[in-house]
Amino acid sequence: MHAAAAAIALAVLATPAPEQGTNDAVRNGLKWLAAQQKDDGTWEGLNGVSPTTITTMAGLALLMEGSTPKHGAYAPHVRKTVAWLEANTSDKGLLASNSPNEMYQYIQSHAHALQFLACAYDADDDTDRRKRLVNVLDKATAFLTERQHASGGWGIVATSENGGYSDSQSTALALQALLAARKVGISVPKTVTDKGFQYLARATNKEGGIVYSIANGMLPAGNDGQPMFSAMAAAGVLMQDGGRPESLTKWVQNANSTNATQQLRFLRDGGVYAMLQQYQFARVAFALGENGHRKIDADTGAQNLLRWSTTRPKLFKELKNMQAKDGSWADANFGPNYCTAVALVILQLDNDYLPALAR
Repeated sequence: MHAAAAAIALAVLATPAPEQGTNDAVRNGLKWLAAQQKDDGTWEGLNGVSPTTITTMAGLALLMEGSTPKHGAYAPHVRKTVAWLEANTSDKGLLASNSPNEMYQYIQSHAHALQFLACAYDADDDTDRRKRLVNVLDKATAFLTERQHASGGWGIVATSENGGYSDSQSTALALQALLAARKVGISVPKTVTDKGFQYLARATNKEGGIVYSIANGMLPAGNDGQPMFSAMAAAGVLMQDGGRPESLTKWVQNANSTNATQQLRFLRDGGVYAMLQQYQFARVAFALGENGHRKIDADTGAQNLLRWSTTRPKLFKELKNMQAKDGSWADANFGPNYCTAVALVILQLDNDYLPALAR
C-alpha cells in the first residue's frame, strides 16, 4: 500500500523531479545520518539533548526516502526508532525521553514523536506491529488532546503544571501532530483542532504575524509576530481538508513577505533555528504548489504569489551549498544530527506521500 501510494504521488507531481545534485545531496545526507543512530535507536544533540525530537525528525527523513519499518535501505533504522518509542511510551501515553531539557517542554517533543509515529504506522505493512502502534497512537493522541488549555492552546507542558500558560509554538506543533494522526485514521475531535486554530487566529497581529502568546485569552502580547509561527499555522491548516480560517491568507502573506533573500542568508549563518524556519516555510510553499496561493488570495499581485516552483530552486541551492563533504549540515546549538535531519526532510518534500507532509 505504501509503495503504491508513493508511486501514484510521484507520478502526479506538478514540479520536476529533483535534479541530480539534489539526489546526491540527499543520498549522502541519509547515509551520514543513518550512521549516527545509536544502538538503542536514537539520535541526540550535543551533550545528549533532545533525543525524542531529533530521533523522530531523523526517522521522518528516512521514511521520506521510501524506507518503511519493514522494507527499504533504512528499514532497520526505522524499526529501531519505532521500537524505542514503543519502549518509552508512558502509561499515560507520553512519547518522550527522560532527558531534562525535553521534560521541561515535553508537549513539543511529544508532538514531534506523534507526527513521526503516525507516518511510520501508515507506511508499515507488518500486521502485528500496526496493531501495537495503533494503541500507542490512540494513547498518545488522547494525551495531547487532554492537555489542551480552555483557550484552545497548548503550553510547553500541561497547562495544569504552568498556571494555565499556553503559547503559539507549542499549539502549532500540537495541531500538526494531531492532524497527522487524523490522516492515518486516529480519532481526533474536530472541536480540538478548531479551538487550536482559533487560538492562533487570536494570536495574529495586524501584519499577519503570530505572537508567542496571548494575554487574557484575547489580546496579542509579548513578542512581535513571528513568521515561523505564521508558517507553522499555515502548514497545519493546509494539512486538513476544508476548514480554511480567514487568518490563513494573512499567515501565508506574513511568512512569504518575511522570507526574502536575507532569510536565506540567515539560513546560511543561523544553523538549525534558521533551518526550522525554512522547513515550515517550505511546507507552506509545497502545500500550495503552483496555484494554491491564488485560490486562497485572489487579490495578491503575481509578483507576491508564493509558488513551490520558485521557492524550491533557491532553497535547494542554498541547502546543497551548506552541506559538508561528509553529507551532514552543521549546527553549533544542537549539533549536526538535528540540522541534517531537517535539511533532508526539506529536500525530500517532492516525494509527497507521508501523511504529515503530503499535499
